[in-house]
Amino acid sequence: MKNISIIMSLGFFFCISSLPTRSETLVTDLSQHVIEITSQFSGSELLLFGALERHAMESIQSDEIAVQGLDYDIIVVVRSDPTDLMIRKKKRVAGIWINNENQMVRGVPGYYLVGSTRPLNEFLSKEDQIELELGLENIKIVNENNEGIGDYKDALIRNMKARGLYRESSGNITVKNEILFRANLEFPSNMPVGDYKADVYLVRDGNVIINHRTDLLVDKRGFERFIYNFAHDHPAYYGIMAIIVALSAGLFTGFVARKIS
Repeated sequence: MKNISIIMSLGFFFCISSLPTRSETLVTDLSQHVIEITSQFSGSELLLFGALERHAMESIQSDEIAVQGLDYDIIVVVRSDPTDLMIRKKKRVAGIWINNENQMVRGVPGYYLVGSTRPLNEFLSKEDQIELELGLENIKIVNENNEGIGDYKDALIRNMKARGLYRESSGNITVKNEILFRANLEFPSNMPVGDYKADVYLVRDGNVIINHRTDLLVDKRGFERFIYNFAHDHPAYYGIMAIIVALSAGLFTGFVARKIS
């Protein structure tokens, strides 16, 4: 009987010691999971929201266990599916700008947004930023030989920012009662279609402890979907029709101009 009591005591001790004294649960969601692009589409704004739940073992709860102050940081990253892009460098020759050099880059997001509770450098190491590709300068952009492309990368990021497709900001994630958080996500009218991923990183003491992902679909609807499918399924016919429409519009405009004059 004494041996059984000892075994039960040891078993209880190991069960208690194996449980974490404190853990977190992160729950996130989007205000909508599908963005429909129609002829009236002029951009969209979604709300990403979530809650952080902190747990302590009931068996050891006491007045000494307390969570005070905002000891967490939150990072939100939204990316579209990676794609391949051709980056061309222009050169001025005899007063005319012509394509001089180019680089094919692989796996580049057509849309990239990153936001955080405060600047990343204040709470996350540079190594982690590079590994997780957090921040515009840390997006991995390489050529076909998996080599860095220097000025081409800077030019690509600059152009994507000018088009509203790449965004980086801090302080735009609001936290309420140290539990609830929200972030407003803006999408321009020229956003690419496809599958998007919204990642939320929870950081404590400089370490990423939780990563939660939510899917988002951006798709064309109605007549735009028909044109999109036709152009991709029958590119030759689409090109011929585009030429015919352009010629018809030009002839009609010329006819109207002559009648008016």
